[in-house]
Amino acid sequence: MKRFKLGLLVLTPVLAFVLHGCADSDGLPGESMNLDWSKAAALTAASDCAQAEEWIEEAFITQMVLNVERNRRCALSSGDCGWYRGDLALDEAFPQTSNADQTNTEDKDTPEDFSETNVQVEGVDEADRVKTDGVHIYVISDQDLVVLKSWPAAETQELGRIRLDGYPSKFFLKGDKAIVMGQTNLYSVVDGIPEKDDDGPDTRPAFPGDYPGGYSEDYHRDYRPVTTVTIVDLADKAEPKVETTYIFDGYEIDSRSIDNKVYVALNRYIEIYLEYWPEDSSGWYYGQDQRIAEDVINAAFDKLIEENIRIIKSGTLADWLPMGWVSQGGEKANYEDGQTLGSCENLYAPSVFSGQALLSLATLDLETGNVEVSTVQGEWGNVYASHEAVYLASTNWGFYWWWEDKEDFPFVQTHIHKFAFNKSGFANYAASGKVLGYAINQFAFDEYEGKLRVATTDDKGWWNNDKSESRVTVLEEKGGELAEIGVVAGLGLGERIYGVRFIGDQGYVVTYKEIDPLYVIDLKDPTNPTVAGELKIPGFSSYIHPLEDGFLLTAGRDGDDDGSVGGVKIEIFDVTDPANPKSVTKAVVGDGWNTWSEALFNHKAFNFFRARNLLAIPVSGWVDSDDFWGYKSELALFKVTKDEIETLPTISHMNFFEDFGGNDHCGRYGGYWQATIYRSVFVEDYVYSLSTLGMQVHDTRNFEQGSVAQVTLLDAKSFPYFNWDACGGY
Repeated sequence: MKRFKLGLLVLTPVLAFVLHGCADSDGLPGESMNLDWSKAAALTAASDCAQAEEWIEEAFITQMVLNVERNRRCALSSGDCGWYRGDLALDEAFPQTSNADQTNTEDKDTPEDFSETNVQVEGVDEADRVKTDGVHIYVISDQDLVVLKSWPAAETQELGRIRLDGYPSKFFLKGDKAIVMGQTNLYSVVDGIPEKDDDGPDTRPAFPGDYPGGYSEDYHRDYRPVTTVTIVDLADKAEPKVETTYIFDGYEIDSRSIDNKVYVALNRYIEIYLEYWPEDSSGWYYGQDQRIAEDVINAAFDKLIEENIRIIKSGTLADWLPMGWVSQGGEKANYEDGQTLGSCENLYAPSVFSGQALLSLATLDLETGNVEVSTVQGEWGNVYASHEAVYLASTNWGFYWWWEDKEDFPFVQTHIHKFAFNKSGFANYAASGKVLGYAINQFAFDEYEGKLRVATTDDKGWWNNDKSESRVTVLEEKGGELAEIGVVAGLGLGERIYGVRFIGDQGYVVTYKEIDPLYVIDLKDPTNPTVAGELKIPGFSSYIHPLEDGFLLTAGRDGDDDGSVGGVKIEIFDVTDPANPKSVTKAVVGDGWNTWSEALFNHKAFNFFRARNLLAIPVSGWVDSDDFWGYKSELALFKVTKDEIETLPTISHMNFFEDFGGNDHCGRYGGYWQATIYRSVFVEDYVYSLSTLGMQVHDTRNFEQGSVAQVTLLDAKSFPYFNWDACGGY
């Protein structure tokens, strides 16, 4: 049996807090908790398992106290709690004109050119729900991994499929192997979970604490979330087979693959069922008719904190640490074979409180089956990978409300942990650092010549959103710390970052509120980054793609000078002169918020096929016209050069929608979203459009002939979530 190799475990240090003094009307609650935000995010080794357990418990206590004290403040302030408690015409937008180029392509057994998953770093693969080798297309459809013959295009057909446990979402393709990421619960993939002994203590795997709110203990104990990494053998296309499944506690954040290694970032948010308001306190906030004595309120909250501390300290180290299992051949794993993902031999603590969740990075060697796991205390965040390291970024969101009256309080901080690859390709902890603000996605991070560039927005809160600003910070590893060596701030005052991309020694940052400033950042001297140029235009760009030297291809939304948002926009920028960036041309699809595209926030839906200068993005929306009312989903196609964007005919999957029952009320509101196109693949001159319901194939040289092939991926009557009784059943 393949075994987990235990890696290092990184935890949070003890943080001091004071009960009741937090509620002193003369001071701010957070000041007594000694949360020193000025400290670097360096790590300190724990001496033994007892200290590791203490650190984890104190991290949970600190988080709990922060949550409770927020509510105490609300109760003492008589309920002053803040916020706590255009028409789309797709047919007109996509003119149905034909392509004049009718040159035939000689049939080949294997195509020379085909598109691949759009990734941030060349050579660092990213999992997606669709992959191709040129001859075959592999796709996740519902719970199935489907194998399709896709070349020659006219002979496209399904070859085989396999149903996987849980909810598979994306995968890597490695020759005849698919490495599939999925999400499910412990009970579905692990047998032998200890039964509850009614006459004795409960020895099953448990989350510490109580189970209020009507939820059963069985549900929370047996159905805790786990991530599955399933190796599927695709050598026989007609009958794919499960080889090995790795099971990890928690949710997958993101994953990467380089050569024969797969790196999976996981988040385990340990659920402790605590109360954050005292009993019988419903009249202490909104609608309070009579002032409750402060000593009564404080006594109740003090008692609540003490009880929560008791519950937290009742847990053991085994309750806190994530577990892992391995199964073979699609069979369930046995609970007794599980192993703790970490040990007490190498325990580290960040000096700055970063939340109560656990971030893990698992390295899977596809040749040996060995797994190494490292775990860091921190909340969910972003994942970035270069050829040298994986970076886990954890954003600390939760404590701004303590210091809302302080101008100098860091509203949000992002803690960054670097895991460098050793000679064997395993990721080992190397250094940590922090930056002010939050990052929007993975493109906010970029490693270049040994230094990490990070773009963040320092948001001052909704009450001070006119004071927000963005920055680019340069970090360099020095003695176990990612130390700041350069920063350029003051970008987009009163705005936030919508798009960012680093290319070589330049960075491109788009901020937006009413107008779109595109900033060109000069990073030639990493110790002194500067704004080289700026362009202000209506709308904004949320994804930036390198077109060719000195030109950018972007996706975003159109707009006007008044800040009104228009349709989906494809735009080309000329940045050959960094001091004078220019908009070259644009194409706009649809009108207003009625038009939507996954490519605006997911780069994998943005498919630029450089071999043919073709761009495909899915576009959806609601149409209200004389001949049609309802939902439409289409694949928008463009011919793109550095000087021009030509709009090509669109591809619709509404025929699948009609087959799914789209002519009746039930189908319209129960199935239309299944026809939403989410991905495309280019093979030579052919484009393959995919939705949950099916795949179509079109010749980009002759759209007038319609689809040359199509495959139904999901039959309506077998769709597990479709209520046929409610729809009259047919």
